[in-house]
Amino acid sequence: MHQTYCISQSSIIRLEFLHTIIHKLKRPISTLKMCVSFMGNERVMQDGESKQKILNSSYNELDNLTSYFSKLRDITFSDTEEIPLVKSRFALRGLMEECIGRQNVPSDKEVRTEIVAERDLEIWADRMHLANIVRNLLENAIKYSVETVTIRIDYQMREDGTVQITVADNDIGIAKVDQRFVFDKFYCSESAKDKAIPGIGLGLSHVKLLVEAQGGSISLDSTEG
Repeated sequence: MHQTYCISQSSIIRLEFLHTIIHKLKRPISTLKMCVSFMGNERVMQDGESKQKILNSSYNELDNLTSYFSKLRDITFSDTEEIPLVKSRFALRGLMEECIGRQNVPSDKEVRTEIVAERDLEIWADRMHLANIVRNLLENAIKYSVETVTIRIDYQMREDGTVQITVADNDIGIAKVDQRFVFDKFYCSESAKDKAIPGIGLGLSHVKLLVEAQGGSISLDSTEG
């Protein structure tokens, strides 16, 4: 008997998505298991510096888990108005510094990130969502850049009372033909595929979703190369 199976493109995308999420969840879970194991070692926990490193790693990976589950939840919403917002007033510079401090930098890259805004701003927004937005943009800046990465973060109050945040970097650039699709769910450019850069195109679509949920908009300016 000869059988033929056909798998739709949407099924392939779903499978790739599940594999990517499973892969991403492995790291924080493994790190947390290791941290819990260290916490059971009295000698290690008596050393102040070691104890602080273990606690910092635990907090970072718990943040990563929260971010992943938040992303999974948010992409199931069909309308940005469905996304729950918990708004508060907070300083923008402190949030940016926190996001910079929690960057995952590959061992084969040198990353320099600087805040170029001249003054701090206090804003009213969902802090967790804004942190996810900035961390996603920083992650992309590192992922799609050359070995030496320079990232500049700027923000300013506009005349209409809105805050404009800019993340600029020296990445490989996005081809003109790809630029109008980069915020689409599951879109991956051919150049990213050719360079075997991991990902299935959910980062920027999630960023756009969170920006629009808070009444904002997002755009890009890129030159290939």
